Amino acid sequence: MSSYPRWKYILVILVLLTSFIYSLPNLYSSYPAIEVSVNNQISSNQIIKMIEDENTISDIVKQNSKVILKFNDTKDQLKVYGKLRTANIPTTFTLSNYVDIPSWLTSINAYPMFLGLDLKGGVHFLLQVDKENINTNLLREIESDVKKILIDNKYRYNAFSKTDSNLVIEFNSQKPIVKIIETINESIPDLIILKKTDGDNVKIEIKPAESMISNDIKSALAKNLTILRSRVDELGVAQPILQKQGKERIIVQLPGLQDSTRAKGILGSTATLEFRLTKGTTEDWYNSKISGTPTINSSAMYQMRDGSPILLSRKVIVGGSDIKGANSGFDASNNAPAVFVNLSDYGASRMLETTSKNIGTRMAVIFVEKDKKEVINVAVIREAFSKRFQITGLDMSEAQDLAILLRSGALSAPMEIIEERTVGPSLGKYNILAGKNSMYFGLLLVGLFMLIYYRLFGLIANIALMANILIIVAVLSIFQATLTLSGIAGIVLTVGMAVDANVLIFERIREEIKNGNTPNASIYSGYQKAFSTISDANITTLIAAIALLTIGTGAVKGFAITLVIGILSSMFTSILGTRALVSLIYENKNNKGLSI
Repeated sequence: MSSYPRWKYILVILVLLTSFIYSLPNLYSSYPAIEVSVNNQISSNQIIKMIEDENTISDIVKQNSKVILKFNDTKDQLKVYGKLRTANIPTTFTLSNYVDIPSWLTSINAYPMFLGLDLKGGVHFLLQVDKENINTNLLREIESDVKKILIDNKYRYNAFSKTDSNLVIEFNSQKPIVKIIETINESIPDLIILKKTDGDNVKIEIKPAESMISNDIKSALAKNLTILRSRVDELGVAQPILQKQGKERIIVQLPGLQDSTRAKGILGSTATLEFRLTKGTTEDWYNSKISGTPTINSSAMYQMRDGSPILLSRKVIVGGSDIKGANSGFDASNNAPAVFVNLSDYGASRMLETTSKNIGTRMAVIFVEKDKKEVINVAVIREAFSKRFQITGLDMSEAQDLAILLRSGALSAPMEIIEERTVGPSLGKYNILAGKNSMYFGLLLVGLFMLIYYRLFGLIANIALMANILIIVAVLSIFQATLTLSGIAGIVLTVGMAVDANVLIFERIREEIKNGNTPNASIYSGYQKAFSTISDANITTLIAAIALLTIGTGAVKGFAITLVIGILSSMFTSILGTRALVSLIYENKNNKGLSI
């Protein structure tokens, strides 16, 4: 057997040593925790003083610009989180896990891998964009553009109507219909235009092409993903997962969060605000409600929170697009919950102009969500104001949620939650235990088989198998990947696949011995001849795994990640690792036989 290169020994030792070090953080216990940020408004000592009487906190750790509250139980964590959320502390706080890792590990960026929703517990949502809403808005834009084109080119039409799916324009048959269609197509190319003759009249039906709808959906999804990320950050969840699924859906996973009702309201809401002046008197409002139509010109009927009617101007002073910031707090005069709003420069100038001209008039704040419009506050304008003001009339929870929605902005297109799943912390612990047990059981059975069937060579294969798992854990930790239940399934599968290469090599060595070759020559020949078969088998599996990783989402992707890492690490340990061990035992010795 030829001498095994020294650099390969060094490479194997370096890989195993690095893998051992970066796997160490996963051995330290993880505790439920809440991270509270320290800022100019509140110090770490003030935070500690606020919650030091809370006997459910097991420990308080100061870390640079944050205070970490440790808990022994997830129930205690969620209890304190609820209290902090309603206490209106001027800072942010996040549900997380705390691992007390030695500083020498953190100095080399050695941290434990993240746990997915199915192992940690939390809530999962699948949101789908509202195609009907996008189609309706698209038709509205096309209607406006087509009317402008017809007016600019002086094409008079007899009738212009809109259905749920298209626009219908009626012309006299004497009109240059072909020219009109060409003009519209030149200005708006992605339209389907059909011509229909009806006696002396000609109708053209216009609807958006599928490419136009697809582009709008793609654009809306990209904008919504950005807005949802902002909203999720406000919910206070560590390591959230947001990703597109297909062309119309977004997956949102919030590990550690158990308040699915609030999360659902925040994620799916398209809410924004409008500010309008009131019209008429209280008597006019009730008369309008009785008659069913507004009794004042240029007004619209609305409903206040107590169910009473109100007439408001059709003209919006400022809307959601003019709001650039919002924070919840308390009114200084009566300590009632309030939302402090910041307007853009344009919105501020509009608000200043309106309020300065209408001192003594009442102004209403309307909460707008999809087709629902509700007046949440009506107040008399006492003095002119512009950029910053406050809204009252809400409870603390409503004020906090409204501030989040206003800060992140309204969704580009409404999204419907079509799937909701909550995983409790106890179920997550059970999944971890079940995953560990399945891996241990698989290791035991595979290890026993290899040891009985291949003896000393089987022991070497088992050592390589343990090294393979060590490398997988280290790679997941280095890249801060998220381990899911399907990821554990990928590791368990890798346990079985990892010994395949060794089986091929060992059987080759057995064949060489039967052919009369010496033990050393059989080892060399066995590794050499089995390499092409091993590489071909693993490359084909790797191609399938990469396809799953590229196209798959959710559980499929989690499985594919560990499978890809497992294939690469198993090739390293089975070809280089076992070869190094075999060389240490048998190289440069007068071997009369092999324990195989």
